[in-house]
Amino acid sequence: MGAIRNAIDRSEVAPDHAAEINSLRDRYASLSRREQQVMALVVTGLMNKQVGGELGISEITVKAHRGRVMQK
Repeated sequence: MGAIRNAIDRSEVAPDHAAEINSLRDRYASLSRREQQVMALVVTGLMNKQVGGELGISEITVKAHRGRVMQK
């Protein structure tokens, strides 16, 4: 009986979770290639200056990309 209740509970949450995942995928797809690159490095914990060094762009440019990522 517990397994059935658990399965029912998971099935009720699944559509909400799928909608949230789809929303995140859509937002990620709306980012430019460079914004995706900046975001990938930022989420690893790098500072703007380090991100710029990795991508060969200035710190100010990283800040601009990062700002657009946060808006989107």
